[in-house]
Amino acid sequence: MRSLFPWIALASLIGCASDPSSSVSNAKDGSVADSSSDAADAVGKDTTQDPTPPDAPPSDVSIPTDAVEEADGTPPPADGPLVIQYPDKRVGIFYLAWHAFASDTMNQLQPADRFTLEDVVRSPSLHFSDILAKHNLLGQAASFHYHQKPKLGFYCLYRKRPSEPAYTEPDYVPDCADIPATASAHASQLWSAGVDFVYMDITNFGAWSPGADVMGLRPVEVLLEEWSALRKNGIPTPQIAAWVPASAVPAGQTPMFQRVLELYANPAFDGVLLTQQASGKKILFVVDNGGFPPDPGHLATIAAAGVIPVHLWGNLDPGPLANGVAGWMQPCTRGGGFTTIVRPGDACQQGYSSNTAIGTVLSVSASYQVGYASLPFQSSGKMGGLTLKKQFETAFGVHPDWLLVNEWNEHIAQPQPNPYEPALGSLRRSMGEGDVPGGDPGADWLWVDGYGTGFARDLEPTEQDNGAGYDLLKSCLNVYRSGHGSCDLPGEACCQLGAGMNVVMSLRGKSDGGSMTTDHVLTISEQERDTLVSSGSWAEVCNPFYGPPGLCGGGTTVDGPFLLFGDAGADRVLIYRCYSGADHFISTDPGCEGRVVEGPLGWASTVRTTEAPRMLRRCYNAPAIVHFHSVDEHCPAGMQEEAPFGYVR
Repeated sequence: MRSLFPWIALASLIGCASDPSSSVSNAKDGSVADSSSDAADAVGKDTTQDPTPPDAPPSDVSIPTDAVEEADGTPPPADGPLVIQYPDKRVGIFYLAWHAFASDTMNQLQPADRFTLEDVVRSPSLHFSDILAKHNLLGQAASFHYHQKPKLGFYCLYRKRPSEPAYTEPDYVPDCADIPATASAHASQLWSAGVDFVYMDITNFGAWSPGADVMGLRPVEVLLEEWSALRKNGIPTPQIAAWVPASAVPAGQTPMFQRVLELYANPAFDGVLLTQQASGKKILFVVDNGGFPPDPGHLATIAAAGVIPVHLWGNLDPGPLANGVAGWMQPCTRGGGFTTIVRPGDACQQGYSSNTAIGTVLSVSASYQVGYASLPFQSSGKMGGLTLKKQFETAFGVHPDWLLVNEWNEHIAQPQPNPYEPALGSLRRSMGEGDVPGGDPGADWLWVDGYGTGFARDLEPTEQDNGAGYDLLKSCLNVYRSGHGSCDLPGEACCQLGAGMNVVMSLRGKSDGGSMTTDHVLTISEQERDTLVSSGSWAEVCNPFYGPPGLCGGGTTVDGPFLLFGDAGADRVLIYRCYSGADHFISTDPGCEGRVVEGPLGWASTVRTTEAPRMLRRCYNAPAIVHFHSVDEHCPAGMQEEAPFGYVR
């Protein structure tokens, strides 16, 4: 039993707007770890993805014909390694391989007990504690929970070095199963999509330790070994770079970047390590944030090894971007500030750097967050693919030297302790989990980087999305590799934006009688909202904690804003705004229950998923003759609770 986990890795939460979460540490002691860095998958024998190599490389990648297999299918000789001429415009994707402890733990459970966060949100009876805590496996898994299940199963990429003994507890983990199949499948999928390198996350590990080796360093080495072997057999793979801190560490500890440089110096990996073609130098991405500030001496050591250090972090303001720090995850913007509201008709305009050590670097994300992804409006979510499409619109216009895609295979996360006032009740809890009994150990847990499938940044095929994210990535890269300056290929899914989601703003009439005693109006029109507020008779009801541009934050009541789907679909019901002559109310009846129909607001889901995790209820204050809505919480005491109308975001 791995009950203790003595290594500590500082993780910085990427620039939060307003007050959302803080970063602290990872701990393998069974406690909830304050970490903003989540992780990924694990070991599994369900290799349902086709591990065979792609039929052809990306359209602008050249593979000399004498380097691949002969016409009869015979691979080239082992002494003639694959040589690939990469394009001038490179495309890389964030790749995580921290899965060993989480995978080992998941595979100890009976199949019927293997739950993900998505399973919990969709179930009326499961809670976060049912995943690991009730089995006393938090420590075994280093508190890592799966958001969703990869199509390849709960895989991982750790195996001990043949020349070294296995680690002892708490760092022991068995070799992962089916590593060659996993590595081959990933190489095939990424290469076929048009991705020509991966950058592997070691960002939480400033110093080497056995635990950091298991989760960080050794999986990088294993992927280098596996993809080098594929190349020797004539199978093309993306190149590999590491992303690691280069900050000062306490005396007596070995900086992790030094161990990474040892891998970079191994001639066996020369072809597979990411290399700048113009200079012939290898590239190392270096963490640049307040938690891990790069040490000038360490940067000089990296450069002296003939390696280019590229400063990289996320949620960067214009200052660091102008100073040459690359952004791996950059939110869409509105009015110069980050926004988590992504609309089909709004330009994303995420920031990027044009003067890094390797040129212009721009990133696109499947989802991104500015705080806790499991709290309302603190993450964009995937939006059915709209977030990635809008971020790619910027890429089509810029065509950077280096395009970074966020991300391939994180999949796992550690829960975060809740910093908010308990008196706020369900408003402080993760979406969809407001009714968990107070004594449950996971009742107040929050999640940072992702939350189930709807807010995961992963594009690797999962059981939940059935490859939809991966297919969209391929479509967007088809457009990008074509060199077009906009998404003008109507046959590509990337160019079909869809309706997105409607932001439903909440207003209540001003009164001294209390928040639930006056008329409530819901609107999807910012102009109507602004007109009512400017009249002086109405007040906007704010979202708890954080308000993106266009919404106010700091709310403390259940009648705040939410999101509805912008179009019809399976398991969706249309919500109407109605008027009785005395008060406004919402209804699913197209005739507004015999009252005045003021118009549709959007579609709620009839099933709960992380795409729409919050229950929408209609409440009635009979003495005041006032209807109002409640999101993710039962109606207040003394109020009549009418039928729930479905699930919203």
